[in-house]
Amino acid sequence: MCHYQKGICVYQEQDLCDRIGLIHSGQVDLIHYTINGDERVLATLHEFDLFGDFLINSPNPFYPGDLVTKEETVISYLDKEKLNQILSKDIKFQKFFISQLSIKALKLNQHNKILMQSTLREKILMWLLYERINQKTNQIKIPKKETLANYFNVARPSLSRELIQMKNAKLIDYDRHYIYLKEVI
Repeated sequence: MCHYQKGICVYQEQDLCDRIGLIHSGQVDLIHYTINGDERVLATLHEFDLFGDFLINSPNPFYPGDLVTKEETVISYLDKEKLNQILSKDIKFQKFFISQLSIKALKLNQHNKILMQSTLREKILMWLLYERINQKTNQIKIPKKETLANYFNVARPSLSRELIQMKNAKLIDYDRHYIYLKEVI
């Protein structure tokens, strides 16, 4: 088990991924940088999330961004050789590991589909439709607006402006914690 304080860079972009990590407590941001050097939080990993699982057996096993602790965090690691031994011998673990990879791949595909939409409104609406299915309600719990703006790859003021326009068009209502879908969506 490794203990990290808040703000520690666990891995830097282009570091070799030779082990997977499991977060036992805390949170870790996966940070990518634009060509201009702007920082974008691609994802926040939480308790019981794995990282490095996509990379470890790939032909290019290098981190595409930085992994930075968001708070005090505890992580355990499993090196590539040991992971592959367990995967070859433990069918239950193998199924779990493949299931986790499949879930991540599905989320990435959904995110790509959202980002392919032409307008910010279309991106928001598609995200809301996915979230309505995931959360099984028309009252969609939302992350902080900064997190949501990063997800859509837009500035926070642009997201706020579009949400106001969607509210005025009676497509949604919202408060700090929820977006409420109207029946027309």
